[in-house]
Amino acid sequence: MVLDLEIELGGLALRSADDSDDGSASGQRAAVVDAAKGPAVLTVRRTAPDDVQDRQVYLSIDGEDWVTLLYGQTVTRELAAGPHSLKANNTLVRKTVTFEARPGEHVRFQCINRAHWSGMLFMAFLGAAVLTVRLERESAD
Repeated sequence: MVLDLEIELGGLALRSADDSDDGSASGQRAAVVDAAKGPAVLTVRRTAPDDVQDRQVYLSIDGEDWVTLLYGQTVTRELAAGPHSLKANNTLVRKTVTFEARPGEHVRFQCINRAHWSGMLFMAFLGAAVLTVRLERESAD
């Protein structure tokens, strides 16, 4: 039996064939795994060096609570291909980004919890800094 693995425009085709003496393939069976029909993957990291490394960030995807993200953590999940809305909430500020996930794509975001530019003013007068949250899409490297 001969196994062939082919890559076809982003999809994988797995074909197995029994070789006969005359070189023809008899009893050929084929199974196709097509990345174009599979789910997408979403990864969110909170590892940026300019993150204040304080306060949790609550993430939700398409209005559904997902996870509480602390500094240094990375979370990953599958999601259906199509348009999505990712929301980050540090209990002070909310940030929402919309994105399109293609079938088989690995979508990556960096979540950053930073002090607002007016943070030192608030720290001086109120004893607490205002933190902003950002979601930055990362390249697929």
